[in-house]
Amino acid sequence: MFGSIAADFIMDFVPQDRVPIATHEAPDFADLLRLIRAGHAGAARQLHRLLTPGVRFLLQRRLGRNDVGREAQSVLEAATQIIATDISVISDGVPGVVRRLIQGQCTGQTKPATDSGAGAGPTATAPQILEGMSYVEREALRRCYVLGEAPESFLETLRLTPQEFRAIRARARAEFSSRKTKSNVA
Repeated sequence: MFGSIAADFIMDFVPQDRVPIATHEAPDFADLLRLIRAGHAGAARQLHRLLTPGVRFLLQRRLGRNDVGREAQSVLEAATQIIATDISVISDGVPGVVRRLIQGQCTGQTKPATDSGAGAGPTATAPQILEGMSYVEREALRRCYVLGEAPESFLETLRLTPQEFRAIRARARAEFSSRKTKSNVA
């Protein structure tokens, strides 16, 4: 007797018209990249359509405001331009390209312009640091930070071990931090 009442009670709270949860497949960036590089305008619009919600969300979160339409458009146009011109960008690297553009956009929007003069800031410091490195070290950092590739994808090609790459990255970061601290003190 009580089992039937309990079952009826529970059934009242279980939705009867269940809709399956929508699952989304990852977009096929490889085809989009190929079409964008071929100059297909529809592919660029498709890329923008796929990335706009995430770009807007990240910009809103980083900038702390809702009106990020101009910034989102700028990031998406820059990403499309990079994809069209840099053949080393692979489909797995698209999110990394967009992420770096968002970080750059937010850095430019949120930091006050207190640095002035030649040699100030990260854009002047990075080339100086890279000049002191070997080709393999520069290429490893470029592929990781500029192209957004996972280290596992290029370490064998560059004949580096994961430990060597970590050491290169740590040394570059330490040098960058050291020079940045010196420029902030001066």
